[in-house]
Amino acid sequence: MPAIAASGRNGADTGTIARAVAVLAAVSESPSGVRIHQLAAALALPASTVHRLLERLIREGMVERDTEAPVYRAGREFLRIAARVVNTHPVQSIAGPFLDEAVRSANETAYLCLYLPAEHRLTFAAHRESTHPLGYRVRSNEPQSLLEGASGRSILAWLDEAARAASLAREATLRSLPARRALLQDLAAIRERGYALSRGQRIPGAVGLFAPVFGADGQVVGSLGYTVPEQRFRSSSEPALARRVRDLAARLSTALGARTCAMPTARASRTSRTAIR
Repeated sequence: MPAIAASGRNGADTGTIARAVAVLAAVSESPSGVRIHQLAAALALPASTVHRLLERLIREGMVERDTEAPVYRAGREFLRIAARVVNTHPVQSIAGPFLDEAVRSANETAYLCLYLPAEHRLTFAAHRESTHPLGYRVRSNEPQSLLEGASGRSILAWLDEAARAASLAREATLRSLPARRALLQDLAAIRERGYALSRGQRIPGAVGLFAPVFGADGQVVGSLGYTVPEQRFRSSSEPALARRVRDLAARLSTALGARTCAMPTARASRTSRTAIR
């Protein structure tokens, strides 16, 4: 049974609604079912309180109790609401506030890229522009390579082995691939850092800095990050920009249903010298 994520409640969030939301969130993280004592331990609540909240949620159809085992799962009404949200709120709209925040915090143009698994490519699906007169624009809503730029390599680095091989095989029909050893070393470095940085790979004179975005199934679904004119980029600004894109990509992943414990955490940050130019 998967571990239950600890509640994000703070000391002020002790009312019935906050507790019920915490219980519902914890139940939704356990598709195989969760027991009362597990919920109580994870949420630091008395078992009697958890039981009472579960009964209320059951009455509303938000939680269901297994008739053969004392475990609780997400209810049909909760699943119906979740499905409607997923169907009516595309990733681009969910990502909007995170892109807005990215630009506010750094005043550099921010992009959301989405992985196209059927084509083994990506598309630039949404962006927010900085106020600087000088910037770079990327072609939107058309398939582009995963090999080029931090936008693509931050996705490629987290694909499973089969999907990565398929993507490279497709690219091999269009161009000469970089040396396999160098590519794999770069992808490993990206995974270790938690983000990718590139210079002039997709657009000459542009620096890209992107982090992966994950979906509810734990698979990479895209990337979020910045494009910065090279003359405005300073190596000393890389750590701060990296923290921003990792944080924003992680929070967007959470908004898309990804479990926090399944998302990458960066080890000791490396500088842009590791990026393939």
